[in-house]
Amino acid sequence: MNLQALKNLQRKHWLMIIGGATLVFASGFSYLAAGSLHRLGEDPGVPSFLRRAGDEQSLFAQIAARQSAIAEQNAVAAKYEQRKAILDGMKADIAAARKRLPTEAQKAEVRQLIEDLARQVGSGENALVVKSVSIREAAPTTGRKAANDYQTIEYQTNVSADMDGIIQFINLIERNERFMTVEGIQLTTGGVSSASEAGGKVTGKPHGVQLRIITYIDSSGRQAGGKK
Repeated sequence: MNLQALKNLQRKHWLMIIGGATLVFASGFSYLAAGSLHRLGEDPGVPSFLRRAGDEQSLFAQIAARQSAIAEQNAVAAKYEQRKAILDGMKADIAAARKRLPTEAQKAEVRQLIEDLARQVGSGENALVVKSVSIREAAPTTGRKAANDYQTIEYQTNVSADMDGIIQFINLIERNERFMTVEGIQLTTGGVSSASEAGGKVTGKPHGVQLRIITYIDSSGRQAGGKK
């Protein structure tokens, strides 16, 4: 480089060189700053005259997305205790409902319960008489339905009683702590009789009744044991 030629330059030439260099430096700085501001995105912390619109890959857009995700997770976490309480309540309801259903080993106990309830109906000549209680199980299911946790059990119950006793017996069955429901009634009328020693008084004879009492065996514990 000819330094002597530079020394001989006039003042206006030096001003032109300095001005050009300043313009190049300012342009380069502006370009780099604009690129950085674009990568930063619309950060509200940056003065508005310097703020540049960025895309979804900009730093502030990523920060905003993360903050939104955090806010959503915080909202979910805030409802944890409420949802846990609801879930615990549902579990308690399910457990209480399961207790109302007999297990496989308690089928005979339910039959005994039916007979015990029958003894509570009437007394003396008006007592309800149990003739028979037989257990009838539903046919085992196969395929997809076999995964059901409950098996239908039917107690075919034959009794004799007057109409009031029959109604009382049905109420005792369906309002019992164990879940049982009467799904079929076959009534055979007992007719009437007269007693000559009572002045020919006409009295009704006990009716014969066949009841289909339905409950469900909770077989979930048995299936779980079979998988172990």
